[in-house]
Amino acid sequence: MKTLSLYHTILLVFLHDDVNALLSSSRTKKSPMTPNTSRISQLPKTASLEGRRVLQRFGDPKRKNVRSFVMDPIVASRLSVKTSEDDLNDNLKLGDDGQAVCKQGMASATFNLVKANVGSGILALPAGVAAFADVPSALIPAVAVMCLLGFLSAYSFYMIPRLSRMDDAANIDSTRRTMSISQAWEKEVGKDSAWIVSLCCFLTPLGTALTYSIIAGDMLSMLAKSMGMTGKLVSRQSLLVATTLGIIYPLCNLKSLAALSPVSMVGVTGMCLTAIFMVLRALPSSPYAIAGSAFLESLPISFRPSFGIVGNNALSPAILVLVSMTATSMLVHFSAHDFCDDLRENTPERFQMLTTLGFSFTALINIIFMGAGFLTFGANCQSMVLNNYSPYDFGATISRLIVAISLIGSYPLLFRAIKSSFFELTHKGRQVSEKFNKMTTRSLLAIVTGTALVLTDAGIVVSLSGAVMGSAIIYAFPSIVFLKTTSRLISQGKLRRTSRLAVERFANKCLVGTGGLIAVLGGAVILIRKFRPGLM
Repeated sequence: MKTLSLYHTILLVFLHDDVNALLSSSRTKKSPMTPNTSRISQLPKTASLEGRRVLQRFGDPKRKNVRSFVMDPIVASRLSVKTSEDDLNDNLKLGDDGQAVCKQGMASATFNLVKANVGSGILALPAGVAAFADVPSALIPAVAVMCLLGFLSAYSFYMIPRLSRMDDAANIDSTRRTMSISQAWEKEVGKDSAWIVSLCCFLTPLGTALTYSIIAGDMLSMLAKSMGMTGKLVSRQSLLVATTLGIIYPLCNLKSLAALSPVSMVGVTGMCLTAIFMVLRALPSSPYAIAGSAFLESLPISFRPSFGIVGNNALSPAILVLVSMTATSMLVHFSAHDFCDDLRENTPERFQMLTTLGFSFTALINIIFMGAGFLTFGANCQSMVLNNYSPYDFGATISRLIVAISLIGSYPLLFRAIKSSFFELTHKGRQVSEKFNKMTTRSLLAIVTGTALVLTDAGIVVSLSGAVMGSAIIYAFPSIVFLKTTSRLISQGKLRRTSRLAVERFANKCLVGTGGLIAVLGGAVILIRKFRPGLM
């Protein structure tokens, strides 16, 4: 038996759910680390050399008593053994390129879901409150909006994989691929309009990735300046290009979300530390609350705290800015089918638990960021609130570093959703070659990075994307497919008309209308405030 390294020991602590079911090997006489030579000899010719070495070192990954296959995410992400749907079990799934990749336990999936949600949108939330108020009481309607929209987002996220199971709810197959929202739309609504859904699911994460690149470039540049570094090599453009080539591109080529678990843990933990820093800076004893402090004097007037001039205008159309930003801060629905497929033993109950844990924790972090940032700077909250803090504030410098790392670690999650929707537009379910997959990654990443080198205002991208694309993906598309699916099943006699179903159908009709209103009115308000601020 090989001795566990410190790295594996730490992963055992954090990923207990991932490996708990795999430790039953101690009950058997044969060690799980024993090479499975018989299985290696049966591998197809298409199995890679690295895949054979993984099997020889750690045993057969299809046996549930293999521990190191799951414990080592890097090894798991590189396994490229060609297989078929019939060969899969609860530990493996079939990727778009026909390769087996490792599934996630509840802990890993929850970290990844929270990390996918908690991104650039969270830093814009204080500015969303500042759009309609500059008094602390404005946080009451703001928190109410966050909780309501968080519940609706969680419901629609859970609904997307549910649509794939409604035809055969009594016989759920955990190895069957879950339909994406665009595939479900094509099945129930029609092929002619399915491209609209795929296009929205493609452009939304692409816009989010653009926001991440803009913010990452700003954060890295500010970090370099805070350390006294100058010159073209540490400019915003140079640092962004270097980070994209050296870190982001290799991460975007990972095959399995399981490999991102340690990165997601660091990212989520870092965002929690940033939230603590922001809460401390919002206290009455904070340097930002003391007139004439060195931190305040280092800031331009438009960045300093401002309260009590506008009041609380929660009933004005300007609150739609916060509504749109909230949608962006909980927008991961284009990857709902991937999260379901990647979850080990992905029964409806376990996916519901994942959804509840992920969105509850996301809503909590959002409220803390929103409240702490607004209570510190009031009406002068910038579109990215960390820009408000003094360049001499050491805590803010550490927070910017944490946010930069967190955003960089989110790219693989985003690019998986981007490529999935892109392949639906271009390949229509056909298998994608590894060569074309990598070429697509390079091309899309080049487009995002090139645009981020020119654009500098991430706030308008966050709010406008949430208003138009987010409202459609969260509220409209899943609800329309649900209404079509239930109507068909009722007409076929597969679903009974009950009072509960009638209420749910009515609620989904309201969601469709809500999505339309937010898209039209929210988008209009955001554009007016950006280009004609005197009108509001």
